[in-house]
Amino acid sequence: MRNRRIVIIGGGIAGLTAAASARQVDKNSEIVVLSKEPYLPYRRSSLPSLIVRGTLGAENPFIFHSWINELNVRLLLGVEALDVNPDERVVRAKNIKTQESLSFPYDALVLATGGFPAIKVEGCARKRGVFSFRTLEDALEVSRYAQAGGSAVVVGAGFIGLKVAEALMKRKMKVTIVELYRVLRGLVEPSLSSYLKGLIEQRGVEVLTGVTIEEVGGREKVEYVKLSDDRKIPASLVVFAAGVAPNVDLARKARVELGTTGAIRVNRYMCTSVPEIYAAGDCVETRDFLTGNWTYVPLGSFAAKEGAVAGANAAGAQEEMKEIIRTQIETIFANEVASIGHTSETAKRMGVSTNVMELPIIERRSTLLRTYPSKLLVITDARGRVIGAQMISRRFASMLAFHLLSAIEKRLALEELLEKWSPSIPLYIDFLLEKTLSSQPSLEVHT
Repeated sequence: MRNRRIVIIGGGIAGLTAAASARQVDKNSEIVVLSKEPYLPYRRSSLPSLIVRGTLGAENPFIFHSWINELNVRLLLGVEALDVNPDERVVRAKNIKTQESLSFPYDALVLATGGFPAIKVEGCARKRGVFSFRTLEDALEVSRYAQAGGSAVVVGAGFIGLKVAEALMKRKMKVTIVELYRVLRGLVEPSLSSYLKGLIEQRGVEVLTGVTIEEVGGREKVEYVKLSDDRKIPASLVVFAAGVAPNVDLARKARVELGTTGAIRVNRYMCTSVPEIYAAGDCVETRDFLTGNWTYVPLGSFAAKEGAVAGANAAGAQEEMKEIIRTQIETIFANEVASIGHTSETAKRMGVSTNVMELPIIERRSTLLRTYPSKLLVITDARGRVIGAQMISRRFASMLAFHLLSAIEKRLALEELLEKWSPSIPLYIDFLLEKTLSSQPSLEVHT
C-alpha cells in the first residue's frame, strides 16, 4: 500500500508545525514542504533584531532547523508553487534558481502561504533605499543600507513598525515614524497609545500620526518623503512595515472559498471548502472567542496552533482549532506592552458595547513603582465580563498577562478577577472595588 503523500506550501511557522504535527500522526507518510525563500525557516518576529546585528552569523537563535531532518521531512528551499489542480491533486512548481518545472502529487495539501505587506507606494520600489519589511532578506537588505547619521522613515506604528524604528535608532539613524491613525491602533486604547507615543518620543524618535506618505522623492535613490499635509522630510531610507494582507493567489487557483476578511475560510478542522486541502497561518481567517465572528489576526502564535491542527488532520486525525483570543506581548523602546483580547475599538466593530477602566497599580515597595511606572486598562462588556486588557510597564507586563488571559477564557466579571488576583506576584492591585467602580474618574463608556 502506498504511503500517504502530504504537500505543504510555505516554510514559515505554520508550514513547519504542520509538518511536525503530520509526522506525529503518521510515521510513514511522505511529507514535502515547499518554501519560496532560500533560507531555512525562521521566526519572523525576530527579524528587527537583524537590523541591529546586520548578519546571520554561524549561531542564530531564531533559525530553527536542527529538528527538520529528524522528522524525515523533505524541505525544498527556493521552490515556488505556481498552481494547484484540486481535480488531479497536483501542485505545479518551479525551482527559482534553475527555472526547472516541478510537479508534486498529493493526497492532502496544506496551504501555509502566509501574507504580504499590506501597503505599498506605487513606483517607489525602484528607488534605492526603499524597502518592505516581511522576509529575512528584507531585514538583511535594510541592515546593509542603514548608515549612522542617515535619516530613516518607518511607515506603520504596529509592533513590527515600532521594533524596526527602534532597531534603526540603535544604528544611530534619525528616525521618523509615519502612521495614518495612531500608535498601536487596534491593540491599545487611545490613552495608552498617547502614553506610548510620548515614551517613544522621549527616546528621540519622531512620531507623526494622522498623515500618509504621498510621494517618495529622489531620482535613483530616496532623498525625501512628501506627506499628505505637504511636509517634506529628508530620508535616506524608507521602510514600509504597515500590516499584512493574506496571500491567497494559490487558494483562488485551487477554487478554495475565501471569507469575508479576504482570507481563506476554514472549518474547525482547518479544512477549506475543497476536500483534502487544509490551510493555516497568515493566509486564513479564524473565529473570535468572544463573538464567534470571523476575524483576521496574522500572528505567529496562532499560525503555530493552526498549522498543528491542519497538519495533524492532513495526516488523518480529527483535531479541532479553538476560537482565538489575541495575546501580544512585546518589549518596545525598553517598555513591555501587553495587549490581550479585545480593545474597545475591535469589540465595537463586532457589535459589542464596552466599558474601559484604568486600574491603579500599587507596588508593595513604592520605590519600584516610581522606577517602573505602569498603566493597566481592563475592558469589560455590558455584563461586566472581562473581554480585554492592556498594560504598559517597564517591567511585569508579561507576568500579569497570564492572569488577564485566564479571566477572559473563564469569562470572569471584573469583580471575580479582582477576587482571584494573586497577591504573591510582585505587582498587585490593592484598592476598594466598591470605591473604584463608583467613583473611577477615568471610566470611558463606548457603545
